[in-house]
Amino acid sequence: MVLVGALLTGCGAPGDGAAASSEAPTPKKPTKPIALTILDGGGDLAGGGQAAIDAFAKANPDLVSKVTYQTAAGTDVAGKIKAQQNGGSVDISLLLGGPDVLGAAQQQNLLVKQIPDQEKSLPGLSEIQDPPRTSLQQFSDGYGLLVNYDPNGPLVGYNPDKVDKAQVPDTPEELLAWAKAHKGKFSYAQPAASGSGRAFIQALPYLLGDKDPSDPAKGWDKTWKYLEELGRYVNSYPASSSLLAQQFGAGQLDVIPTIIAHDVANRKTGTWPKDTGIAVFQGQTWISDGHFSMIPKGVSAETLYVVLKLESFMVQEQAQRERLTTGVLTTANKNVTTDNSGAAVKDFVQKWGRPDFYPEALNSGKAVVPLTPAKMQEAFDLWQRNVGSKVGG
Repeated sequence: MVLVGALLTGCGAPGDGAAASSEAPTPKKPTKPIALTILDGGGDLAGGGQAAIDAFAKANPDLVSKVTYQTAAGTDVAGKIKAQQNGGSVDISLLLGGPDVLGAAQQQNLLVKQIPDQEKSLPGLSEIQDPPRTSLQQFSDGYGLLVNYDPNGPLVGYNPDKVDKAQVPDTPEELLAWAKAHKGKFSYAQPAASGSGRAFIQALPYLLGDKDPSDPAKGWDKTWKYLEELGRYVNSYPASSSLLAQQFGAGQLDVIPTIIAHDVANRKTGTWPKDTGIAVFQGQTWISDGHFSMIPKGVSAETLYVVLKLESFMVQEQAQRERLTTGVLTTANKNVTTDNSGAAVKDFVQKWGRPDFYPEALNSGKAVVPLTPAKMQEAFDLWQRNVGSKVGG
């Protein structure tokens, strides 16, 4: 979920007024505590990020005097950073966001390369990441540190009062047949504005056996044909995951694609009934997702020293455990699980985390990295042209 808010006037560290340079300064421990400004373009603060940052600041009063938090739409983050860098005054100490935020910032050369350049100041990634996490970490090309990891989805959400468990459509072909027989009772949110919609269209090339799942323009022939046909039985595509959740919770829709965080959060808030049905697809493909911490070019040597310490703290066990009661069931640290994170996490999982479903589900199928930012935008444009503009047609 993206948090949207006005960009506030930030408080940078001494020396941050210098224009962004092509090389990062050598990290230098500040002689007195400094102020940090954190810009979140992906909802990470609400997902446990702010709790971790607050804990770090409290434990390190010699490094941090105060923290200012800002939020922005993911699409606005790169422009805000670039404007500060062009103006010669970088006030943002650290960025948080998903692959979209990272990709846009990286494309415009706005970020400090952390790995391998700052590797000696960060934890050994091999000690906290397994192959799926490593794959998503490598997706950043060293310009971000993975601080939140989620296999994501897609999953099939269904109304158990309207859809018998034995009849839940769990293949693309069955889903198409179900939607045809129940016109207007299936939909998904517009992919450009929805994590679940994005996961759904990215999984289809794998589920349908398309030529090249990494290339929407040249490798998704089966997917685009399928989505166009499926669209004949869709009344509308909600403009956000929140609207989709409301329609599903109100009974306007009986089957939707969803993701883990949405399933957990919507049942917890009461938007969906607690007994809402959930299923994996046959041949499940998990489109992995996550949040990265990123450092903008132009920060001072002192700020760089502190935010590298902060990032290291954010991926350690204490900070990662905080995330397990916010709607995710996995973390960026392979050593932190719902089984070893204490009573509060176990109670949360027992109540909202479907202990009879997710442990087995997460071990099924395969996890793959999402499309690159450029390919993702290409997919959004093609979807709007080929699918979204023909709704109900």
